Amino acid sequence: MPISKSNVTLFTSLGFASGLLMAACVSNYDNPDHCRYAKGDQTCAERYGNERPYCTAAACDSTSEGFLGCVAEQPADDCYYACGGDNTVIDDDSCLLAGDGDGDPTGDGDGDGDPTGDGDGDTVCMGDEDCSDGAMPFCDLSSGECVSCDGTADPDGMCAGADPEHPLCVGGVCVACTENDPSACTGTTPICEVETSTCIGCVDHGQCPDSACNLAAGNCFDPANILHVDGDFVCAGADGSEGAPYCDIGDALANAPVEPLLVIHAQDLDTPYLETNLISNTVAMFAAAGEHPVLQGVNMSAPLTVAPSGLLFLRGVAMTGTQNGGEGLAITGGQAWIEQAKITNNAGGGILVDGGGTLVLENSFVGGDVSNKAAIDIVDGALQMSFTTVGSGFGTSAALRCTDGGATTVRNSLLVSASDADEVQCSGVSVTDSALEMSMGNNVALGALMADWFLDFDSGDFHLIPNMYPAAIDTAATWQTGDPPTDIDGDPRPTQDGTPDFAGADRTP
Repeated sequence: MPISKSNVTLFTSLGFASGLLMAACVSNYDNPDHCRYAKGDQTCAERYGNERPYCTAAACDSTSEGFLGCVAEQPADDCYYACGGDNTVIDDDSCLLAGDGDGDPTGDGDGDGDPTGDGDGDTVCMGDEDCSDGAMPFCDLSSGECVSCDGTADPDGMCAGADPEHPLCVGGVCVACTENDPSACTGTTPICEVETSTCIGCVDHGQCPDSACNLAAGNCFDPANILHVDGDFVCAGADGSEGAPYCDIGDALANAPVEPLLVIHAQDLDTPYLETNLISNTVAMFAAAGEHPVLQGVNMSAPLTVAPSGLLFLRGVAMTGTQNGGEGLAITGGQAWIEQAKITNNAGGGILVDGGGTLVLENSFVGGDVSNKAAIDIVDGALQMSFTTVGSGFGTSAALRCTDGGATTVRNSLLVSASDADEVQCSGVSVTDSALEMSMGNNVALGALMADWFLDFDSGDFHLIPNMYPAAIDTAATWQTGDPPTDIDGDPRPTQDGTPDFAGADRTP
């Protein structure tokens, strides 16, 4: 049948109308994941960050297709679904706290731009990178505001995500640790300084109750690296455990892991460990709790010699009775930290420091009735000594002798000698808050030594006998922060800065 002109016109009109209807049907179904039906710009920021931070409808911008309505450029108000809820900003602009960002230069506060009137086009934060204020480094997407860590839904989690070394939120600030949570403090900073909420290195063995402190590096020794030494046990099958200890120190050192802590047990009848060992790496040696092990050198050598590469941390061990010219301890270029030790009556003198070595000595007895030897001899090196009692014998002996005392400091110590010569023979040494026979600076001058000041001077037992020693010893020292909290026997010292205390290692009740 022929098609009339009117029919052509009708088909054309219907096709055109159908096309319009089809063009209007572009992905605007009620999809809850679409930004216009969700949270608008917040949804876009969470999904695409700054690449597509604005929400619109597909009918307004076809580039939003495939991106759930998110686009790179801010749409016109009638197409801008900033707050979601299927409302353009004409109907709901409650989430645009800083205006629409067009930078109203008039400053008339009419709400159509920057309400501060500074013309800089302030914008809502879309991510943490938009928050430059160190006090408010996090973007709260629900409000569009930069906030501190305690203004977020997960304060600790936000801190940990921003900086794993400061994973805790305390008072609105990300910090490393608290008294209740020091877990971030590891390695060479294993201690939480509660006052500042920062991780610091250990400076005292008491801060590492399960092992020892590497006072040079600040880390605690690994408790898994503890080895026991007890010469009273059968050596067969020894592995360094408390139940199967090594029989001598040399075997323990030969089988030791990196940075071992050797726990030395006393042998029956106070029998000494007859050994000479070289310390060439990092080693700690502690007396077993409540025990008093004794080391004695052989072959004219000290029981312990610290080589240039060695670091020795020693506490509670006696080194006494070495014969044939051997010292109690030799430091030949390395470093040693000695606490609560008794290094006495060794034929070659108490301690030798040479080869640029360094000695830190506290709460110890050094010397004894050994003539013509220095109890402490600093040939080439440095000494830092506090709360230590040093005594020497007759002849040319000295409590402290050094070639150059510029690197030697003595505090809170008691130094005496049975010799007619000065007990301190060390040009340039710094001696403060101490007691000596001689007059030296502002230290207490005791006058000539009397052996009955001490329990047994000849054997190197420098415990004071009450009512026998000069009373001025009681207050010659001055306790300061960082000084030991106890004496050589564990008796408490005053722990308030500036408090007078006993000079030397021992204090009487």
